[in-house]
Amino acid sequence: MISQHLQQLGLGSSFNAIEAHSLADFSIGDYVKEYQLFYTGRHAIRHLIDALSNTKKIQTIWLPEYYCQHVTAWLRKVYENRISTYAINPFNPKADADIYSFASADDFVILNNFWGLYTYKIPQQKNRPIYIEDHSHGWLSKPCLQSTADYCFASLRKSLPIPLGGIIWSNSLKLPKPAANTDAQTEFMTAWDEITKAMALKTALLKGDNTIQKSDYLNIITKFEYFLHEQHSVVAVSKIHKEILVQFLSRDYGYYKKENLAFLKQYLLDTENFKVLYSKNDFTFGLPLVFKDRENLNKVKKELVENDIYPSELWPDNHCTTDLKYLLNIHVDFRYTLEDMNHIATTLNTYIKKHL
Repeated sequence: MISQHLQQLGLGSSFNAIEAHSLADFSIGDYVKEYQLFYTGRHAIRHLIDALSNTKKIQTIWLPEYYCQHVTAWLRKVYENRISTYAINPFNPKADADIYSFASADDFVILNNFWGLYTYKIPQQKNRPIYIEDHSHGWLSKPCLQSTADYCFASLRKSLPIPLGGIIWSNSLKLPKPAANTDAQTEFMTAWDEITKAMALKTALLKGDNTIQKSDYLNIITKFEYFLHEQHSVVAVSKIHKEILVQFLSRDYGYYKKENLAFLKQYLLDTENFKVLYSKNDFTFGLPLVFKDRENLNKVKKELVENDIYPSELWPDNHCTTDLKYLLNIHVDFRYTLEDMNHIATTLNTYIKKHL
């Protein structure tokens, strides 16, 4: 049988509330020796850049051209004219980014572990930029756990069922002092509580509470997404929220994705309508479908939505010069069963057969 989640609400969208102990265990300490927690991934990267700027002159902060448009806009607002971009193919991990030539020793280079597939060869010479890798869409993948970047960060709420959360770590360098600013902590505690309420409403709806509508929790989520876009100062995480984040950090989100993706790889038909990005011995953020043109993406997306599968597009406002340009991500996380994966495969295979 398909999961209750798919029966009630379809497949995709934000997390509902669950208990950390209901998920498989993972020893995060075996891979990440020291880390610091934040309310958002944006706060994590700002805290790191600002702290390093106190001891190192920074000329330019380099971002990949293909990157989350919201994070790019946020960083441009914080750092104004110090942001530049570099070209990279986000859909071909074998097309290594030229991270050796465009940046100077006075620069920061933000790398992105696209979909959990990218392993970068960090230059080892002394007089070089600082490399900071974003693992928001590759949390617990091998490139994340084995990264050789100087520092790493992630927005945890992309993979963990938590209201808010960001992290920085390094396996080779000392981290800066933890954030101490508590000026806006009350606002973030309110945001945490409200998003927690939205997650609880979604759980109640899953359990059959007919007094709740989807809009009840979606409106809360939307409201606080706008709130986060406007929060540019790093705020220290409260003790109680840290304790919750630590509980969810020690859970194995890859375990479920590996199983679900292995099923999909076995049953999905080959097609020229889109390319499926797979990891041979690991897992990807979700099931990534990459398209050459938007028209084809829109047709597949329509078919999916009509069958209660709600994909996310990552990221629609990017300019991409590669042959493959547009990505739909289908969620395959711990919420979903192999029967749900069969529903995804059947829906996509039906579309593929219709458009041979």
